[in-house]
Parts: sequence; structure tokens; C-alpha cells
Amino acid sequence: MRKIKETAAVREQLEVYRLNGAFDARTEAAMELHAFDKGETVYAADAPIDYFYLLVKGKVKIFRVLPNGKSMLIRFYGPLSTIGDLEMLNGMTARSTVESVNDTLFVAIPRQAYVETAYKDPAFLRFVIKHLAHKLHTFSNASGLNLLYPVETRFASYLVSIAVDENDRETIEEIKTAKLTEIAELLGTSYRHLNRVVTQFASDGLVERTRGALYVKDFGRLKKLANGNLYS
Repeated sequence: MRKIKETAAVREQLEVYRLNGAFDARTEAAMELHAFDKGETVYAADAPIDYFYLLVKGKVKIFRVLPNGKSMLIRFYGPLSTIGDLEMLNGMTARSTVESVNDTLFVAIPRQAYVETAYKDPAFLRFVIKHLAHKLHTFSNASGLNLLYPVETRFASYLVSIAVDENDRETIEEIKTAKLTEIAELLGTSYRHLNRVVTQFASDGLVERTRGALYVKDFGRLKKLANGNLYS
């Protein structure tokens, strides 16, 4: 993680999302930028949280390791998302692991500043409550996807979720074949079953499998197969 404490850089990001001047001056003064590389852990499950994050660039993956040692994918977040809000409000450790899907950038508020300034800023609290309400509204969709839909739908949703950038532009995503074991675990299935789905997707022209990698070929049909059930 790299810290960027330039006030102008923070204000630039706030201006992009029309948030400049939306919060108390003390709250804005405490803000800094944190940059994470692809695959880097932002929060580790059960670890203390030192910063409240507002995702302004890139995408993160939220997953949880269950008591049996297996991982479960919860959802993906893109801009403009709040990360660590529930934990900060309740003084809890991180409930899940948050990992950068690609290079990410966050507006960060240190814990002490959060308690002393942001926590007492009505405009900031309204902002956080709005995002918490959205998370609550959409969480049931992500939970139902894991429990009620076949692997084909879950995998299509996974591909759609990682193949769209923060501006909803289609991007071509490469997935190393060796990573399929991790994806299978996140989706709650076996590698063998997921491999059969990948083979079927390749046969149907949805993806291309070559040289140990997987590429999205037909984003539109994958999105249709996901049928609006996305991990985001």
C-alpha cells in the first residue's frame, strides 16, 4: 500500500464524484489517498481496521474464509463504495477479506480522525448510512446467488463482475488456468465441476481457453446467462 497525502490529490478525487465541500472541513482535512496493487490485501479478515475507505478507482473482491477452511465469495465493489463502514461504526475487526482485483485507489480516513471528526459530521454520516442501506438492499441478491443458482450462473456472474470496469465499460479479462481452483472454492463448487463448465463455455463461444489462460469472448451472452444476478 502506498500513501498519498497531497491535499490537492484528495480534492481532485472528491471533485470527480462531486463530493468536494460535501463534508465538514475537518473531515476533508483528515483524508488521504491509499493505492493498492492488483492482488494486494486491503483488509484481512479478523484483523483490526485502521482506516475507513472510500473506493474511487478500481475494483475489490470481498470473500470470507469459513470455519471448515473453505472460502466463499461475497461480492465485488467498484467506485463509489465505502469499505469498513460497519466495522468502524461498531468498533469491530474486519469481518471479511478485501482484496484488490486490479490497481485500486481509496480516499482514506484514519481511525482516530474518523472518531474525532467524521463520526461527528452529520453530512458524512448521512453519506455512510446511504451506502449501508444500498449494501443491505443488494446483499440478499449476492447471498441468493451462492445458495440457489447453478454453477453456470455463478461463474457467468463472476466473469461479468470482473470483466467490467468502474465506468461499466467492457474489458477483456484474462484468468490463469491455475486460478480456477481458487475460483471454484469461492463459488462453492469443485474444480472438476467448474472445469466442465469452462469447457462448455468454451464450446459455446463464451470464453476462449488457450495457453493456460481464459479470456472472455462474448460478454453480452455471459451477462444474459447471469440474468442480472451479479456479485456486485
